[in-house]
Amino acid sequence: MANQQEHPQDTLSSLPTNLPPPSGEALAPFDPVAAESALAGALGEEGFKRYQDREQIGEGGMGEVRLCLDGRFGREVAMKLVRAPEVTDHGSHADRQMRFLREARVQGRLEHPSIVPVYDLGRDPAGALYFTMKRVRGLTVEEILLQLAAGDPAALQQFSRRKLLSAFTSVCLAVDFAHARGVLHRDLKPSNIMLGDFGEVYVLDWGLAKLAGREEPAPRGEATTVDDPELGAGRTAHGAMMGTPGYMAPEQVRGEVDKLDARTDVYALGAILFELLALQPLHGRNSAAEVIAGTLTGADARASVRAPDRDVPPELEAACIRATRLDPAARHPTARELCQAVERFLDGDRDLGLRREMAASHAQRAEEAATVALSAEPTANDERSRALREVGRALALDQGHIGATRTLVRLLTEPPRELPPAAQAESDRVAMREQRAASRIGFFVYLSWFLYAPAVLCMGVRNWTVVGISAALWGGAALCCLGMYLRPRPVNTTPYPLLILSSLAVASSSLLFGVYILLPSLATVNTMSYMLGRERSHRLLVLVIGCLTILGPLALETFGLIPSAYDFHDGVMTVLPRVLDLPPIPTQASLLIIHLAVVVTSSLIIARIRDVSALAERRLQMQAWQLQQLAPDQAKGAIEPEMPSDPRCFIS
Repeated sequence: MANQQEHPQDTLSSLPTNLPPPSGEALAPFDPVAAESALAGALGEEGFKRYQDREQIGEGGMGEVRLCLDGRFGREVAMKLVRAPEVTDHGSHADRQMRFLREARVQGRLEHPSIVPVYDLGRDPAGALYFTMKRVRGLTVEEILLQLAAGDPAALQQFSRRKLLSAFTSVCLAVDFAHARGVLHRDLKPSNIMLGDFGEVYVLDWGLAKLAGREEPAPRGEATTVDDPELGAGRTAHGAMMGTPGYMAPEQVRGEVDKLDARTDVYALGAILFELLALQPLHGRNSAAEVIAGTLTGADARASVRAPDRDVPPELEAACIRATRLDPAARHPTARELCQAVERFLDGDRDLGLRREMAASHAQRAEEAATVALSAEPTANDERSRALREVGRALALDQGHIGATRTLVRLLTEPPRELPPAAQAESDRVAMREQRAASRIGFFVYLSWFLYAPAVLCMGVRNWTVVGISAALWGGAALCCLGMYLRPRPVNTTPYPLLILSSLAVASSSLLFGVYILLPSLATVNTMSYMLGRERSHRLLVLVIGCLTILGPLALETFGLIPSAYDFHDGVMTVLPRVLDLPPIPTQASLLIIHLAVVVTSSLIIARIRDVSALAERRLQMQAWQLQQLAPDQAKGAIEPEMPSDPRCFIS
């Protein structure tokens, strides 16, 4: 680590020429060794008697802070005392005194609302230097961030992002004020920023403050190195490397004292801004050595990537990235410029170009994820979730992004080949309700066969055995439907026992009037009701069984296993009585009643299907209309999904 070898200068002439000149006057020059040593020797302890010690309220690298009562004014003050020689851990006591005096004098001459004013400077009876300052009350930003990261409800309500960003701009202006007077803080971090109980914002601990362009001798005996395992990430390092790991700029870590300027503090402010956005340190919570190594190589300052669950505005993320560049020349030249970048966001001046660029990036990732989501890949459901998240981010950045809107429409209108588990569970619940409703209807339809029994009996029964078998088949189909209603089958399965039983019942009607009368109508209605099932792979088998309902009885007649129902002679087809006598009036009445019943039953089934389809169509139309209201005019053309070319998509 480089040593602090500097050359005395009393002006700001050594500041880089590419920085703007300070807006205020620099602090009056004083000799860093002789003047402060003389002052340390001249201070007396007479004034100490006016302070009544109360309790310790803080502790730092060079001393402690105690709460005291100023008897002269009757007010509470904070008294900071330099450590006694036997307690000092690093360097000589004289070096400590000089640094302590410099802190008191620098802080005392920086008169700013966000810099704690110094009241008095002296020695206690034991000879230890002290200075008193305003006692401030509140929470440090470090404490606030810990509460926010833990999800504390009170902190989340009290410290909104806007409130923290407003406080951050006050800190930037206070630091810029110090820079204008030639003072670098060198130890900016969340624990050195306090938010008062009544809206005050304070920049604390100017113990490492350095006058720009001013030499200060290196403390003797200090040899802290970057791989010191005892140095915590939140403590101030002393020695050639002066500052707090994680908030020091790379040039500060390297000990390049002659290169420190306003942009060194800008780096620390950028690290603090990152922590306000991501609720995690820029360089993580690793060991000091790892943090310092990360500082020298550069950290990813994209809060939206490091904390994807946080809503990070791109303007503020860009400010973080620029403020924490490795090259000081690439950072904001002043703390005021960083403040102005944050204020532009707070004032609503969004960088539209940046937002559109980031929206395009999110939209591209959404489109890629949607392509996978609409495929048969095993990760389709995960990609659909990612696509929706990316679409949401793109539209949040650019409400009129047509590509993101098109992707959203695709995701909302094109169902996945495999539903997500939650959606599949809901679909199964709907299918179960549909199955119970169909079972209830089927029970009454099959049972209605017995309503025609009086008409059949009026025709005269020749074979009671056949009539009994047919009645048993129709009754069995009705009871099977009742069982499915009471104990539903697993969804997306075809009830083959019911299908076979009902098909046999329909086929038995051929014994009444033959294959070509009544049977085709009944077979059509029965087969159609099973074709409406959700399982596509079973439809071919259902169709085959429906055809066998007609072909089976015809084959039995053809091979003479049952008597023929028709006699063809001289162009006349005569229906032969097999089970019934077929008298003219009862037969015509029975056929009329049965055919009317078939027409009514099939019409009611079709009407029911149409009602369900119309309801689903209205819901889709309403969703499309609502999407059109959400989308801007230039993107409404995207909310017109193309009609699918595969006819199977129209089959439920």
